[in-house]
Amino acid sequence: MERKRVAGRFVRQGLDGDGGARAEGKKAAVGAPRPMLCRTFTRARVAEALPEIVERFVEEAKKGSIAHAKMLTNLGGLDKSEAPQEKKRRGKSVVGLLLEDLARESEGKAARSAAKTEEIRNAVDI
Repeated sequence: MERKRVAGRFVRQGLDGDGGARAEGKKAAVGAPRPMLCRTFTRARVAEALPEIVERFVEEAKKGSIAHAKMLTNLGGLDKSEAPQEKKRRGKSVVGLLLEDLARESEGKAARSAAKTEEIRNAVDI
């Protein structure tokens, strides 16, 4: 295979002879974002078109479309209750339970040793 240099790069020559390289004078579509900016570009375009989108959804919901009505309630936040939902708390982990048991034991031992020390002091004072 003969390698050909196009636009400063080595390319394999394809069936059409151009090697798959783009012509230098040809540019990307107008307004097309770079790949790393696609999400930002898409969000901006959706934000611009949102009033029209919502109007169309409302029109379809008024005609009786349940799917459009449901999407509007989700979009507007009407499906959520006004009261904040309580977070479900997980039970304590095994490690946490063991640490609590260890703390209780050490407190119990400390209390027993303090009681013994007090008994010894009282016995010595007699």
